[in-house]
Amino acid sequence: MGLKASIFPVAVAVAAFAAVPAMANTLTFQGVTFNTTAVDSDTLELGILNATSATGNWTGINYLKAFEVKDIGTVTAASITSGPGFSNGVNNELNANAGCQGGGGGFCFTGSAILLTSSMTWKIDYTGTGLDFSAPSLKVQFLTNLTDTKATGDLLSQTLPVPEPETYAMLAAGLGLMGFIGNRRKQRTL
Repeated sequence: MGLKASIFPVAVAVAAFAAVPAMANTLTFQGVTFNTTAVDSDTLELGILNATSATGNWTGINYLKAFEVKDIGTVTAASITSGPGFSNGVNNELNANAGCQGGGGGFCFTGSAILLTSSMTWKIDYTGTGLDFSAPSLKVQFLTNLTDTKATGDLLSQTLPVPEPETYAMLAAGLGLMGFIGNRRKQRTL
């Protein structure tokens, strides 16, 4: 077998590893997973997963009342371009507000409560300087009932960490091992 055939699986593994987003952050709190991903230099995607199966003092939550993404630079404007509450080019439920409580270079998105689903994703365009989505801080306010005037349980306020470099190293090693095994099997069948 030639050198090209033995290098191909490793090249595939490296290419797959390179396709992993450079700035993807994740945090799971009380059974709910929050993800942020930099789509480009001024667009952030926020995902909330498993909110309908929340645990702890979020058990029974049904609505999202507000969220805030901060510590991302000097933000002068922000708008949701897609996601729950957004239809026909109009954001019908959550509106951007500058200078949320505590500042921190971000925007709050508040308005009519949105019914939770198991998978919710928003794309948010930001205008500002020094935008950096590598470690955003996220605040989220959930409600049990539409008539609630206070958040149900904890008002999440945490920084979403970037996965450790070891996570990416394990992914690359696993992909390389799969390529090596595939290559060995191919050699045996020839």
